[in-house]
Amino acid sequence: MYFDACFARLFSFSGLAVSVALLITTTTANAVDLIDVRDFESLSQLAAERSQREYEPAPELPEPLASWQYDDYMKVKYRPERATWFDQGLPFWLETFHRGFVQTDLVELFTLNPSPSGDPISQRIAFNTNDFVYDAPLNAEEIPPAGHAGFRIVGPFPNRPDAQEMLSFIGSSYFRGRSGDTIYGASARGLAINIAMMQEEEFPDFRAFWIQMPAADSDQIAILAFMDSPSLTGAYRFRLVPGNAVTRVKVQADVYYRDRPEKIALAPLTSMWMWGDGLKGPPKDNRPSVHDSDGLLIQTGPNEWRWRAFARQSYPSVTSTEVESLHGFGLIQRNRAFYHYDDHNARYDKRPSVWIKPDAPWPDGRIELLELPGAHEGIDNLAAYWLPPEEESAPDQSATETDPSVESAANPGSSVAAIDAVSEPDGATEPPQPSLQFAYEVSFFPGDPPEHNVLGRATNLSVTRPKNANEPIEMEIRLAGPVLRGLPAEHPPSIQSNAIAGEICEEELERTDEGDWILHLGVTLAEDNSGERPVELSLQLISEDQPVSETFGYLLPPAEPEFVYPAVYTRQE
Repeated sequence: MYFDACFARLFSFSGLAVSVALLITTTTANAVDLIDVRDFESLSQLAAERSQREYEPAPELPEPLASWQYDDYMKVKYRPERATWFDQGLPFWLETFHRGFVQTDLVELFTLNPSPSGDPISQRIAFNTNDFVYDAPLNAEEIPPAGHAGFRIVGPFPNRPDAQEMLSFIGSSYFRGRSGDTIYGASARGLAINIAMMQEEEFPDFRAFWIQMPAADSDQIAILAFMDSPSLTGAYRFRLVPGNAVTRVKVQADVYYRDRPEKIALAPLTSMWMWGDGLKGPPKDNRPSVHDSDGLLIQTGPNEWRWRAFARQSYPSVTSTEVESLHGFGLIQRNRAFYHYDDHNARYDKRPSVWIKPDAPWPDGRIELLELPGAHEGIDNLAAYWLPPEEESAPDQSATETDPSVESAANPGSSVAAIDAVSEPDGATEPPQPSLQFAYEVSFFPGDPPEHNVLGRATNLSVTRPKNANEPIEMEIRLAGPVLRGLPAEHPPSIQSNAIAGEICEEELERTDEGDWILHLGVTLAEDNSGERPVELSLQLISEDQPVSETFGYLLPPAEPEFVYPAVYTRQE
């Protein structure tokens, strides 16, 4: 039996455990308490005030929850009829996650309910063992009042009768969504700190959530979240609009630094790629592909697209793409054919693509892609995120003027702004200004973004390595799209290509009967590459001086990477 990849991910990279911290609710005079939060403005005030306090980590998870294993945790089941708003005729209701096993985080949950005065009433969702079924040998009477690990939003998708899980928040600042036509797959995160550096990554946590009670006829629901970590605090607002084809989540954030991070990554996404195009799986696992996403897509202009197909290396790999104007990026599950995965349990063909679209293009930064070897398909081994310019991601805390990147008449349209923290004199009562503000939309849908529907796209690739090391590595890349289908065989497009640490010695285009184009390549290593470095490839098809395909990128290992797979794949140690 394959590992159930639908189970909550072990949210960790390179074995770094997710940090956990206790939500501090004590307040000083005139301070905003959790119960006082009513809207984004009061939440931002709370985050500002908490940023002036020292960070306090959480106590350890109490027993017996701390000793639970996977099988123990799976014996705990939520009672759907106990959900918040379940019986009130509303389009959404809330179910909570139990703490235990790897779900060590403690979060506080509140609802924001309407009142005659117009101001929402905040009401705490208390932990109650009556909300759960504990299968033997677990005993509800032995469960301490441990609090919540997270929550999920449940309800029917438009014009569908059955209620389904739509969005969940559990573990650090992770959240996952899906459309009605997909299932859970890749995840989003609120923020990443010091990721992919030669030091331990810092995981900020969502410590408290306020979920606004929707109207009976509403098609959306709003969520507020308080973020906390040793380096910063944050106020987040999410607005979920579920759909059958596309589910959208609008995100707005104010971030306040306690201590300026060396590296701060916006809109981080995480996913999993074990094997697929270009890499065979273990010999005793017959599935042709195992992944939640098969590539990173970046939009840098109205008709400018870059595609980076994944290639799992046997070591941690970080690649960076400079972007002058970021229109969007995402981890895409492009191949939707069932036979590409042949997995009736995991249904990787139904995993969603996750797409980040800034409210206005983010300027002068870079997209970074982290690829880890990964032990098995139950652990995410991919991350992609936006790194703003250095002056934005790490503003000078001693400065007293607003950073020029802030949206203003001089810099209109930017949806990410860095604001230098102003040091208040002793005795000042004004809270600090946000160190960073940004807004974007994260979408969950099958396949590619709808706007990427003209240029040719790389739909399949294969890699054939020769037995003789002196011969070239052969690659085939299939590209398909409306523009390419309109090109006759007698007028093929030209190939614009580049290779780093290698050379492209053969190039040939072949048109299929369907109008797709197959690019045949021969790749050799550069003279100064003895096989220890992958060859970085970049390719694009051009016709009449205009691009007719996305820019295809790939990190080609000279030799087949070797991995030690667990027994669940090999059926042997």
